[in-house]
Amino acid sequence: MSSPPVEIGLLLHTRHLIRDGGEGSHVSELWDTAARAEQMGFDHLWIGDSPRLSMQDRAHADCLTVTAALAARTSRIKIGIVPLILAMRNPVLTAHSLATLDVISGGRTIVGVSSVHQYQFAQREFEACGVPYHQRAGRLNESIQLLRRLWTEASFAFAGKYYRFDELGIEPKPVQRPIPIWIAASDNDNALRRVARLADGWFTVAHTAAEFVQRRRKIDRYAEECGRPGKPVPSVLFATFHLSYGAGAEEEGWGLAESYFRQQRAKLGHLSAFFGTPEQCAEKLRPYIDGGMTAIVARFVADDAKAQMRLMLEELRPRLLRR
Repeated sequence: MSSPPVEIGLLLHTRHLIRDGGEGSHVSELWDTAARAEQMGFDHLWIGDSPRLSMQDRAHADCLTVTAALAARTSRIKIGIVPLILAMRNPVLTAHSLATLDVISGGRTIVGVSSVHQYQFAQREFEACGVPYHQRAGRLNESIQLLRRLWTEASFAFAGKYYRFDELGIEPKPVQRPIPIWIAASDNDNALRRVARLADGWFTVAHTAAEFVQRRRKIDRYAEECGRPGKPVPSVLFATFHLSYGAGAEEEGWGLAESYFRQQRAKLGHLSAFFGTPEQCAEKLRPYIDGGMTAIVARFVADDAKAQMRLMLEELRPRLLRR
């Protein structure tokens, strides 16, 4: 029996929605891209949650507001947030918002959580939201458990290290019981242990297949240690793409990335970049698939999103069949 194909998700850009005054035409463009992705056959749509502050020209539109609108404007495609900075949010309110979103979407919600933004003003943002920065990992662990209980139990009292409340429950309950929670983790052992212990899926920006395989093996070993052996956790590569048959596609891709992020290439080392022809990108991705990758979430840096989406599904995906 053949293995299931690699799933393909699309990251929708929201940073430009609030640049230059947040013109309404940009919002219409977002809805059009989402509808096109569903029609073309993408498996999921994703919105980012980082950050809110205007420092360094990195602020995005609010993820929960945008995903609710996407849920109402689509009917089949799954809708996710990555990385949802769960530790910065009250878990009861977040559980309620996500449950409502899951009802609106008819059970199509996915959540990819992380403990922190990787940018200069992260601590300032946490403190502005009333959350001590040094508590982010512990709050994330406790919040994941609280969300699952609030989504599946009628009511309960809770007394944890960070959150305490008398007996309560939330309504509505989500369609999914519970909503899948994927966890973003790089090479930090504590984060990889969190994936093994708590995650329904793993998000990574591993820059090489060797990094991916090494971390994947650690997760499997930690899962066995904490009593969750057996079926591997789904593994999702969060990657940046510029697909082109033209000469110099890689350099062109880096130029586009510099333009979008408004930073020099030397400061974009956090990107897992796949710039080139579909054949070249497929060759680079195959070792990830052999190592257990089950899905890709693609961020496109080219201006012509429609052309990139077509190349991804028609030219790249057929080359990613599992061996």
